[in-house]
Amino acid sequence: MFKKILIIGLGILLYACNIAEIKNGYPAINTIENGKSFCIILPEDHTKGYNWQLKPDYTKNMVEHVNEVWHGNEKGIYFNFKAVAAGQTTLTFICRKYTDTLDVKRFVVKISDI
Repeated sequence: MFKKILIIGLGILLYACNIAEIKNGYPAINTIENGKSFCIILPEDHTKGYNWQLKPDYTKNMVEHVNEVWHGNEKGIYFNFKAVAAGQTTLTFICRKYTDTLDVKRFVVKISDI
């Protein structure tokens, strides 16, 4: 009985800690509640020399860039953020191979007050 309760409790905890994923690229607007964490996942293949970089031109007092974690060639790179103030900004990512720009992706994020 205790194991069942523990497993259910852990499941609820993991569900509650789930970070929202932003998937809709420009011009779509992705809405996130102020104070919530979110991530953007992009495909990245280090074996071919491709990598994504966050362009530092977003409104930093609205969105905090927490970190980026590479999860392998199959899963890509996870850019983790936290919404810290209401407003709207655009996050721009540049895919590079060495110094060449291969692709640009933009995500519009609107942060709403609760």
